[in-house]
Amino acid sequence: MDSTVESSGDIVAELTPLFYPRAVAVVGASNREGNFGRMFAQGYIEMGFQRLYIVHPTEREVLGIKAYPSVAAVPDTIDVAVVVSPLGTVPGVVAECTDKGVRGVVIFTSGFGELGGEGKALEQELVAVARRGTTRVIGPNCMGIYCPASGSTIFSGLPRESGPVGMIAHSGSLSIMLTMAAAASGIRFSKVVSCGNECDLSAADFLEYLGKDPDTRIIVAYLETIRDGGRFLRLAREISREKPIIVWRGGTTARGARAAASHTGAIAVPHRIWGAAVAQAGIVGATSAEDVLDCLQAFYYLPRPHGNRVAIISGPGGPAVATSDACIEAGLELAELSPHTRERLAQFVPAVGTSLDNPIDLGMGSGFFPQWYTDSIAVLADEEAVDMLLVIGGSWDPRFGRLVLDAVGKTGKPAAMATMPGRGTGPDPQLPAPGLAVYPDSRRAAMALGRLARYSRYSTQD
Repeated sequence: MDSTVESSGDIVAELTPLFYPRAVAVVGASNREGNFGRMFAQGYIEMGFQRLYIVHPTEREVLGIKAYPSVAAVPDTIDVAVVVSPLGTVPGVVAECTDKGVRGVVIFTSGFGELGGEGKALEQELVAVARRGTTRVIGPNCMGIYCPASGSTIFSGLPRESGPVGMIAHSGSLSIMLTMAAAASGIRFSKVVSCGNECDLSAADFLEYLGKDPDTRIIVAYLETIRDGGRFLRLAREISREKPIIVWRGGTTARGARAAASHTGAIAVPHRIWGAAVAQAGIVGATSAEDVLDCLQAFYYLPRPHGNRVAIISGPGGPAVATSDACIEAGLELAELSPHTRERLAQFVPAVGTSLDNPIDLGMGSGFFPQWYTDSIAVLADEEAVDMLLVIGGSWDPRFGRLVLDAVGKTGKPAAMATMPGRGTGPDPQLPAPGLAVYPDSRRAAMALGRLARYSRYSTQD
């Protein structure tokens, strides 16, 4: 990891016009079906962006918007240019943008550093051209910026509502997929940036910006390398005290590193070095898209726990035992319930086919009596030895999810619920919600709670 690259100045002042542009030009949009420039323009139109310009050498109009033959011909001050033109035209377009004073150029076009030495030399040429003025480059080989508050977007169909999550991704497709998948769980983003090959602006630059951004309180990243690793980790160590940083790193194996090199020209970081760096910087490590979304749901919806002691409430016994193992694996402790708590549980939990130990086994009858769950949650609210709750099971009562949500909300403790196939009416479309994260598997719930507890410990230590 190269630690020689430092911030070039006030990163907030440099990047704010890129996230909140007054005017945007899409260079290379045409009327041809399947044209990627047209796709970008359509996305901006759907987001309600007003000062959108099309640049194309021969088109007169695209999607009802007048087209100009060059960036220089656009009769407005452009903050961001999205370049979707052929490879050979890109250096000239960047030169035009620099001369016009464009603040940021997003280069979607590929065929640069990911192809080797000649492509990397072309990237250096682009940066040298941009350095003649104040233009910054995102990419190449990227999707650019999604910021719903400003109407900036990287794809058609992304939510128009803002939220508190910021994301950095070396992969354009994952920046879209993770945003859409998270949206299905009610999670919204403040800003997303697909930074591709990072010939100029890097993940560390965007991490610094998001760390200072008042609209961002959770940061997610998919990284295939860290170009300026020393700075990135120093920033992460500082930012993690206030904002969790969830990072999924690709290219951890020799074959994966080879794929990363052909994808964005990345040089992967050895796994053992990365693991140690993550622990020291307080980064929440993830290993897959599913893992990222599980962690994100916990950090988005749950309060920070005061410790790592968890109480499991389950109807089925077998999953409760297996979940106990998963909790230990996740770094959690099974809370030791006090005699008083057990006495209170015994007042409504049947004596046969159940257990008042932790995990609390409510028995098969709990599927018909959701109040056994909610009463158990109420009892555990007063148990000082319990920091978190993990509810397993379900009910044939369609109100089950909302009843659990209402009950855990009164405890002030973070809670996750794992639903059981074949029990009840299926997932509640109103969940997850603040106070309750919901997972299709109890092991995934345990792992998410474990990361939440580990981060909470890091962020509060002296």
